[in-house]
Amino acid sequence: MYQELGDFIQKRKKSTGGFSATPMLPATIQDTYHALRILAYLDKQGNAASSDEPLLDYLTNAGHAEHHNAQITFQRLACCRMVGEDVPSQPILDFVRRRLTETNALEERYYCCRLVREMARHGETEFSWMLSPLTDWSFRTASELWMLLFLADRRPDNKEALTAWLQGCQTGDGGFGFLPGTTSFMENCYDCLRALRWLGSSPRHPQACRDFVLACRTNNGGFARRNGAVAFFSSTWQATASLGLLVDGLDETVEPVV
Repeated sequence: MYQELGDFIQKRKKSTGGFSATPMLPATIQDTYHALRILAYLDKQGNAASSDEPLLDYLTNAGHAEHHNAQITFQRLACCRMVGEDVPSQPILDFVRRRLTETNALEERYYCCRLVREMARHGETEFSWMLSPLTDWSFRTASELWMLLFLADRRPDNKEALTAWLQGCQTGDGGFGFLPGTTSFMENCYDCLRALRWLGSSPRHPQACRDFVLACRTNNGGFARRNGAVAFFSSTWQATASLGLLVDGLDETVEPVV
């Protein structure tokens, strides 16, 4: 499987730098981030990922865009870290401060927190003082619950109830829905599995979940959101990380928590 997965990635590597969703499309930060995350995982299987000048040039030039949100900014920073490229801390600090002033949207706050922790993880100044404590723990989906758990950076008092809710998102086909009683998609498996790991638990039916993930593998070596769909880098990374959580005991605190 790992050889086919490596081929899937390399066919989407652009000679001008970065990775694209399909061989015919231009590179994006999102696709490059997910491709490098997969290659970093494959490196543990003996398939080393290497940086190159076009990739470094692409990441450098991508940093000049002014319209980046916190997710893209984090993904670019993580890409630079993965290929050994240094990123000055002050512009990131300024960006996080500005975004936290402009919006309190959960997803934006989540990626600002990931930026802060990514920098602290590499020894830069601790910026956690910029993130005010959570006051609203309401959520609708597994993705929102995962982001709240990450932002809290601790196991909540009602972890048993949250664990049961996440386990209840698992469906009859082994995958996970956005919330209990909804359709399985790869991103939900990923969110539920890492949230369960964060809570110190696991799915009720891990083998069924593994079967769901493997059933989403496509003929070109990637993984789709669900069986019969098209493979993209995002769903392929989610599948790779999910299998790591289910099979390899992947240490989710490394990124932290993938």
